[in-house]
Parts: sequence; structure tokens; C-alpha cells
Amino acid sequence: MAWLVLVAVEAEARLLIPRLSPAPPLAGKPCWQGTLAGRPVWLALTGLGVVHAAHCLTAALERLPAIDAVVNLGCAGAYVGSGLGLGQAALATQCVLADWGVDRADGWRPLEALGLPLGQSADGQPRFHAWPTDPGLNRLLAAANPGLPQGRCNTVCAVSGDPAVAATLEARWGAILEDMESAALALVAAQYARPFACLRGVSNLAGRRELDLAAGAEAAQRALLRLETAP
Repeated sequence: MAWLVLVAVEAEARLLIPRLSPAPPLAGKPCWQGTLAGRPVWLALTGLGVVHAAHCLTAALERLPAIDAVVNLGCAGAYVGSGLGLGQAALATQCVLADWGVDRADGWRPLEALGLPLGQSADGQPRFHAWPTDPGLNRLLAAANPGLPQGRCNTVCAVSGDPAVAATLEARWGAILEDMESAALALVAAQYARPFACLRGVSNLAGRRELDLAAGAEAAQRALLRLETAP
């Protein structure tokens, strides 16, 4: 099974890049190729945010039909109620387009209020905000990382700038993490019928901008690399 591993920026892949060889860019995005945990792997830098992420994955799946699964790595802010700490990895069970919808003076409304789904589930039901990750990939990654926390991951276009905003998004979706790419990748992967997983490492508490990018990035990469020693 060939995997495509996607990160937003190079700082989130510094443990992985030395294990791989440079490959031709994907739609202008830097790319590497090789083997990780006994699997053929392509690694690409998507760039920051949902537009770059969706563009990179679409280009990759069009150009590389041998890709069987997509894994997103990177940093995230942890919501206070998650109990997650700096440098801890977590696995997304769903990725949510958390700040899309209708913004009104009397409160926010979800996409359902517009009656405009972004896609549909395998059984044809409309899907609006939340996109599930793949149970099989999640079991594989969780088995290699006993006790790995799991939960919803919010994807936002504007990160939470203070604890009150973060608390609102946490309560709205019951999420444990906040990032800027994963739900866009989950949506595109679903459109191409590719299994998708998302591993994130905590770089900060959501709503607090004191970042330790290295700690979060390393946690996510090490969780993936534990597949190499998993039984």
C-alpha cells in the first residue's frame, strides 16, 4: 500500500525528510519519495490552509494513481477540555470544517441552514461539516501508539485568537484539536475514495499563541514512525 503523507510546512517534516529522496514537485509543491515502515511513501508540503491543502492533494491523486491512502501530519492547538498537553500526539476520528456556515449578529448557523451540503457519505446522505477518518488506518496507528488520544479535529480558516473563541469552537463541535488543513484533505480524500488519517501533535493550547512548533511536529512524526517497530 502506497501512502501519501502531507504536511503544511517543512518544519513539520524534519524527522521524515532525511529518510526519503527528493522527487519531482507536485503542482509546484516540494515532494520526497521513499519507504517508511515498509511502505512506499510520497511526502509533500501542501502549504498553509485549506486552499493549499486541497490543491496539493487533488494534484497528487491525479498524478499518482498508485496512492492507496493519505495521512496528514502536523501541529495543532489543543482545546482545554481535551486534557492534551504540549508535545502530545492525537489521532483525529473526524475532521470538521468548523468555521464555515452563516455568521449572523444573533449567532452562527451551520451549513445545514443553507441547505447546501459539501458532499455525501458512502450511503448517499448529505455531508456538511464533518468528514470521518478511516477506521482501518486509525486502528493501525493506534496499535502502534498505545493510549493515543482520539477525537474530533476542528479545521479553521482563522485560528482561535483567545480562550473564549477557542471555548466556543470546542463546545460547538466537541473537538479536542484545532488545525488549518485536515478537513479539506479529508473531504478531497473522500471524493477520490481514498482512506484518510490525521495525526497531529500539540504545539499550543488553542486560543493561546505561544507556540512550540518543534514539539508538536516531532510528536506527530514520531507517532507515525512507531509503525516501523510495531508488531
